[in-house]
Amino acid sequence: MHAKFTHEADFRQERDFGAKIGATFEFLGAHWRPLGKCLLYFVLPIALLMGVGMGLVMNNMLNLMGDAQRNPQAVDPASMFGASYFSGMGLAMLGGMLAFLMLVNTVYAYVRLLLTSEFATPPAPAQVWLAMKPRLGRVLAAFGLILVAYVVILLLFAGIVAILDGLAFLLMVVMIPAMFYLAVPMALYFPVLLLEDGGPLAALRRSFYLAHGKWWSTFGLLLVAGLIQGMLTIVFALPQYGVMFGKMLKVPVLSSDAIGVVAQCLYTSGALLTYPISLMALVFQYFNLVERKEGVGLRTLVNRLGSGPAPVAHNQAYRPDEEGEY
Repeated sequence: MHAKFTHEADFRQERDFGAKIGATFEFLGAHWRPLGKCLLYFVLPIALLMGVGMGLVMNNMLNLMGDAQRNPQAVDPASMFGASYFSGMGLAMLGGMLAFLMLVNTVYAYVRLLLTSEFATPPAPAQVWLAMKPRLGRVLAAFGLILVAYVVILLLFAGIVAILDGLAFLLMVVMIPAMFYLAVPMALYFPVLLLEDGGPLAALRRSFYLAHGKWWSTFGLLLVAGLIQGMLTIVFALPQYGVMFGKMLKVPVLSSDAIGVVAQCLYTSGALLTYPISLMALVFQYFNLVERKEGVGLRTLVNRLGSGPAPVAHNQAYRPDEEGEY
C-alpha cells in the first residue's frame, strides 16, 4: 500500500476546507509514530521544564487560596510573591518560549524532509535534527522580530492613550480588531519561514501576500483546528482540577505540592504534543494558497512528464506472447 504524505506532490495540492482538515488527520495518522518520537526527543524535555515552572506558580496561588478559605484574617496576599513564585514564573516563561520554538521547528523540519527527499522509512530524529540545527538562528530571529513588533505596538498604543486620554476607549475599539486581523496572516509566518528558507522579513511579507483574499478561510481553519486541539487538551487538564480541589479541601495526597507539579507537567506536555494539529492544518493551508496563487505543484508535475520510464500497455485479450487457439 502506498504510504501517505511521503512525496512532494502529496502536499502541493489545492484543497477545500474539509479536505484540509481531513489531510491534517490523515498525515498525523500516518506519521504519528516517527513524528511523535521526534517530539519526545526535542520538545518534551522543555515542556517538562515549563510544567515545573507552572507547578511552582500554581502551588503558591492554590495554597494561598486554601489558607484564605479557612482563615481569611491570617493570610497576607503579598506572601504569594516569594522566591518560588518568581523562579517558577521565570521557568514557565523561558520553557514556554523554547518549547514553542522547538515544536514549530521540529514539525516543519519533519515536513521539509518529506518534501525534499523520498524516504523508504520516515525521517528519524537524527535526520530531523540535522534539518533543524541550521535554522534555529532564523527561528529565534523571527520570534525576536515578532516580539519587538509587539512591544513597539504596545508602547505606541500606551503613548497615544497617555496623550489622548479621552479617546482611550475609541483607540481600543480600533486597536483590538486591527491586532486580530493581523494575527491571522501571521499564523502562516513560520510555515513560510521554514518551508521556503527565506529571511524573517521576506517571510513576513510573503505571509500577508498568501493570506490576501483568503483571510476568512485561514481564520476558519485556525478556529476549527484550535477547537479540536483544545478539546483534546482538556483531558490533560483534568488532573489540575483534582489538585485544586485537593488543596482547597486538604486531601492528603492531592494537596501535595509534588502532585501539583506533576499535574502541571502532564498538562503542558499534553498541550504541546497536541499542538501539531494546528501546525499541520497551517501547513496544508500554506500549500493550498501557494497552489492557488502560483501553481508550483502543477508546474512540477508538468516538468516531470516524460522523465520517467515509458508506460507498458497491458491488454488481457491481445498479448504479444499469446499464441491463440489453432
